[in-house]
Amino acid sequence: MNYRINEIHDIYMPFDNTVRSFMIKVLLLTFLIICSGTPLFAQTAVQDTLEVELDEITVEATQASLTIGKAPMSVSYLSRSTADRVSRPATTLDELTFALPGVFVSNRENFALGERLTIRGMGWRAQFGVRGSQVMLDGIPLTVADGQTILSMIDPAMIKNIELLRGPSATFWGNSSGGVLYLSTKPSPEAPGLTYRGFGGSYSSVKQELQWNQTVGKSRSYGYATYYNTDGFRDHSAAQLFRASAAVETPVGNRGRLTTMVTYANMPKAEHPGSLTEDLAESEPQRGRELFKDTSTGKEFQQGMISANYFHDFSGGLLNVSSHGTYRNVDNPVLFRYIGLERLAGGLRATYQFKDLPFDLHTGGEIKTQNDDRFVTNNISGERGEEIEVQQTEVVTNQALFTQIGLPLGSRLRANAGVRTDWIQFEAKEALSESAEGSRSFFSVNPSIGLSYNFSRSTLYSNFSTSFESPTTTELVNRPDGTGGFNPELDPEKAVSLEAGLRGAMGKNNFLRYDVTLYRMNINNLLIPFELEEFEGVTFFRNEGKTNHYGLETSLQFRFSNSISSRFMLNLMNAEFSGGPFDGNDVPGVAPARYALQLNFEPGGHFLSLDNEWVGKYKTDSANSTSSDAYSLLNFRWAYNGITFGSGSAVKPFVAVNNVLNTRYNTSVAVNAFGNRFFEPGSDRNFRAGIQVEFN
Repeated sequence: MNYRINEIHDIYMPFDNTVRSFMIKVLLLTFLIICSGTPLFAQTAVQDTLEVELDEITVEATQASLTIGKAPMSVSYLSRSTADRVSRPATTLDELTFALPGVFVSNRENFALGERLTIRGMGWRAQFGVRGSQVMLDGIPLTVADGQTILSMIDPAMIKNIELLRGPSATFWGNSSGGVLYLSTKPSPEAPGLTYRGFGGSYSSVKQELQWNQTVGKSRSYGYATYYNTDGFRDHSAAQLFRASAAVETPVGNRGRLTTMVTYANMPKAEHPGSLTEDLAESEPQRGRELFKDTSTGKEFQQGMISANYFHDFSGGLLNVSSHGTYRNVDNPVLFRYIGLERLAGGLRATYQFKDLPFDLHTGGEIKTQNDDRFVTNNISGERGEEIEVQQTEVVTNQALFTQIGLPLGSRLRANAGVRTDWIQFEAKEALSESAEGSRSFFSVNPSIGLSYNFSRSTLYSNFSTSFESPTTTELVNRPDGTGGFNPELDPEKAVSLEAGLRGAMGKNNFLRYDVTLYRMNINNLLIPFELEEFEGVTFFRNEGKTNHYGLETSLQFRFSNSISSRFMLNLMNAEFSGGPFDGNDVPGVAPARYALQLNFEPGGHFLSLDNEWVGKYKTDSANSTSSDAYSLLNFRWAYNGITFGSGSAVKPFVAVNNVLNTRYNTSVAVNAFGNRFFEPGSDRNFRAGIQVEFN
C-alpha cells in the first residue's frame, strides 16, 4: 500500500481507542470460548522488547496481498532448503508435510488410490484421491469443479515451497475448501541452470529427474521431467509414472507479466493390492488380495494441464487474470467393474485489488467447468466386458463471485472480512436411458471474518470461517439401486469454524519461531461412505448426522546455530459424530494425536537429518469396531555437497533410510471397507541412494 501507518491512525483517531479496545476483547474472548469446549491449554509466550519484522511472505493461497505476519488465520509455510531437496528424494507427499500442523497425509503406498489428505479431519471419507480440501500446483487448481483432487499429478520431489491454510476457506476457493494446500515447484532465479538427479532403492525402485532454469533477456523459463518405477512393498502394488512441467515468464509492456505453463503426467501402470483384515496385515503385510490380482485391479491415466496467468499493475489497482484447462483419460478396472473416464475441465478467474484506499479491497469472479464421459462395464479378468452398466456424460459448472476487505484499525489492529457465493450445477445426459438423466443444483453463500493484533514480535489472531462440500460426480453416480444418473438424495456438507491463535518469534536472531492455534469446527449434513456385499469394491454415500471437531495445533522451529536446527509439531484433535446411528463415535481415518520432530545437522559439507513421526491410535470405521494401532517411524538422511568442478558445478551424493527401526505398522486404512478389510500395511525398512549433479 502507498499510504503511511500514521496517516491511517489519523483517519481512525475519532473512534480508534474504542474500536481497538473492543476488538482486543473479542480476540481474547474467542480464546476463552474455544478453550471452554476443550480440555486443551496453551501457555502464554514470553515477549521480548526487541522489535523485529515477522515473516513478510505473501500468502498466495488467499489470492490477496496478505502476509503471514498479518494474516488473521492459521497459515503454515514451508520453504525447503537446498540440502533438504537433495537428501530427501520424496516420492510421496507425506515426506514433506509430516511436520506441518493441521494436515495429515496418509501414504497408502498405493498409486492406484493415491494419498488421503485430511485437514483438521476434513476429507476422511476419501476412498481415492482427495476430498474436502483444495490443492493448487503452481497456481493451477488440481481440484476440479465438483471438488475432486488427484494428487498423482504432483511429483513431491519437485516442490520448493508449501503453503497451508488450515480450516474452512470457501471465501477464497469455494467448493471443497475445508483447507487449502498450495504447492510451488518454481525454482529461485539463482537455481542451477541444469540439474540431474537419479537414485535406486528397495523394491526395485528407480527415479530419474531433470530440472532446468534459464533466463534470456527479460524472459525466464524453467521446468522438470521425471520418471519413477517401483515394484512396491506389497504384492500387486507396482507403479510407473512420467511427469513433466514447463513454464515461461515474459514481461508485457512496462507493467504487465504473463506466465504460461504446461504440466503433464502419465501413469501407464498402478496396481492395487487391496486392503487386508487385521490379522493378515500383521502376519502377511506384503500380501495382496488374490481377487484383486485376478481382476487386474488398478489404474492407468494420462493427464495434461495448460494454464496462463496475466498480472498487470494499473495506477489504480492490480489486475490478475488466470485460466487453465485439463484433459484426463482414465482406465480403472476394479473387482467387478471396468471404469473408463474421459474428462475435460477448466476455469477462468479474474481478480482486482484496489490501491490508494484507506483499506484493502479485493474483488473478483470465477467459473469452473467439468465434462466427464463415463463408461462402466463388467470386468473380465482385467479386460473390459460387454455388459454396459453406465454410459453417460456428466457436466458440472461452478460460478462464483467474491470480495474481501482488510481494514486497519490503528497501527497494530486489523480486521479482515470476505464473502463468496457459489452456484454449482450437475447434469447427467446422453445416458443409456432417459430415467438415468437428470440434474442437481446447489447454491451456497460463505462469509468469513478475522481479526489480528500485532505485538512487537508476535501476532494474535482469530477468525470465523465457513465452507461447503458438494458430492462429487463419482459419489453422485454410485447409486445403491444400480441405476444411472445422479443420486437425488445426496446434499452438500457444510462446515462452520471458529479459531484463535498466536504466532511469532523469540530470542536473539529469532532463535525460536512458534505457532499455537485452538479451533472448533462443526460439519453438518455429513457424507458417509459405505459398501454393500453385492457391490464389493464400490463405495456408496449417504448424508447422515454431523461431526464436531476441536483441537490444538502447535509448531516450533529452533535455530540453534548456522549448522543445527530443528522443527517440532504437535496435533491434538477430538473429532466425533453427533446424532445418527454413530452418535458419540470417533471419526474414522483421523488420528487424534500426532507429533513430528525433525533434526538437521550440517557439519562442513555434510547434511545429516533425522525425522521422527508418531501417529496415535485411530478408528477404522464409523461403527468404531476396530482401530489402527499407534506407531512411530524414524527416518535418516545424509547428503554431501563438497564435490565441485568447473564454474560452480557440483556433484552431491545422498543416502536415505526410511523406517530405520523396521517398525510394523499400517500406513492407512480403507474407511468402512466391507468384510473388515480396513488395513493398508506400511513398508519395512527401506533404502534409497543416489547422486545429484548441478551445472551452472
